[in-house]
Amino acid sequence: MSLVIASGTLDTVWSEFSLVSFSTSTLADLSACIGEVESKLKRGTIGASTTPSDVDIARWLDRAKQELAETKNYTFRKRYVTAATVASQYRYALPTDYGGGRLSIRDITNDRQILIWDEALFDAKFPDPSEENPDEPSIACIKNMEVWLVPPPAGAYTLELCYDRTGEATATDFTWLPVIERFRVCDFATAESFSSLHDFDKAQFYYTRWEKGIGKAIRADGKRKWARMRYQAISGLQAYIARGNQG
Repeated sequence: MSLVIASGTLDTVWSEFSLVSFSTSTLADLSACIGEVESKLKRGTIGASTTPSDVDIARWLDRAKQELAETKNYTFRKRYVTAATVASQYRYALPTDYGGGRLSIRDITNDRQILIWDEALFDAKFPDPSEENPDEPSIACIKNMEVWLVPPPAGAYTLELCYDRTGEATATDFTWLPVIERFRVCDFATAESFSSLHDFDKAQFYYTRWEKGIGKAIRADGKRKWARMRYQAISGLQAYIARGNQG
């Protein structure tokens, strides 16, 4: 991501941590999803000059992904990326699709979990992070679309960031969604398509299908989380022992 600041541009290159994706089925990419909407509209081949156009449908599909990612605690909105630090630089731009909320940072190079502090506490403790002696970062603070590290890195360390995505930066990418969710975003785009044609009865039908699908996704997600938790929370002692495992 590139942020324009008073002293220039803050550039941070984040790379997807995993290359594993869900099965493609019949909705492997943007073109296939547009074809799914096209088959429901029954208006022939959709292109740049049709109503709605393929650009319109792509935009609605993108919005549907963002609506889905906005669902509270939705498992598959989570994304893992890595970036390299620069010696003595304590400010880094967050990924363009960072959606706020949950976030964790690891220093993979030094096998360290970086603690995230509240802004007020961070600013009170470190009014000027540049005055800290460069070393292995141990504390971070999220400031809008930036992450600040103290101490400033002493060299090129690899950071792993886990965060909740918006879906916006992956307009043509559907690989992070299970196939059933791809069908659901197509339902939303179909509803928007009929709405643009002023066929509001059919639009409402697909809006209802979309909303029911979101409800199912939330319930299924909750069941997955409960099964994985085994009804046991991590205690403070367990977290402390785990942090020192590779120290």
